[in-house]
Amino acid sequence: MQPIKRIASVLALFSVTSMNCHEAVDQASVLVCYGDVNPDKIQGYKYAILESEHYNAFDVKLIQENNDLVLGYISLGEVSTSRYYYEQVRDKTVGKNPIWDSYYLNLNDSTTQSVIMGLVDRIRQKGFNGLFLDTVDVLGPWGPQSDQVGSYVNFISLIKERYPDMHLMQNAGLPIVPRVKDLINSVAIESVVTDYNFEKEAYRMRRVSEFHEKM
Repeated sequence: MQPIKRIASVLALFSVTSMNCHEAVDQASVLVCYGDVNPDKIQGYKYAILESEHYNAFDVKLIQENNDLVLGYISLGEVSTSRYYYEQVRDKTVGKNPIWDSYYLNLNDSTTQSVIMGLVDRIRQKGFNGLFLDTVDVLGPWGPQSDQVGSYVNFISLIKERYPDMHLMQNAGLPIVPRVKDLINSVAIESVVTDYNFEKEAYRMRRVSEFHEKM
């Protein structure tokens, strides 16, 4: 059994635009940035979590030279209409998340699994060290896709069979961790210090009591 590393990531502070993402360098060991940033500005991180579509193989190699691990973002619970593969899975989705204007994936569907595995291959071919597995919470016991958790576990197993050395960081989904603890390498917990208010469309700092509860 490999040890699971618990990373208390503050995504609200590190998911920033391409304009100021590089300003976070040297302020933390984890960078989460979905903007299109100049590769040579990403330096000094233990984990650099990036939107893979913004970078080619040359970019990834440069980023790896200045950071320990470079992980590509992938959503396994939902898909937005802006994703290049949305049309391939649109008819297989099982509902809409109105908060993020995205659609719930159906991991029980073989076509969906094939399309997402194609994305995994695409990320790996660019040279990324691993994956940042997002939107896993929707597969948990209180999520809208709790019936898919078995398919999620099987899918993670398939990824590890194909790429044994790939680093897999699961974002949240803590109730699922016991079932994948031998397959994933680390767990991230977002919104530890901050929280997002959807009504005001703004982030706020958590109270000390809330912070300790999250930890």
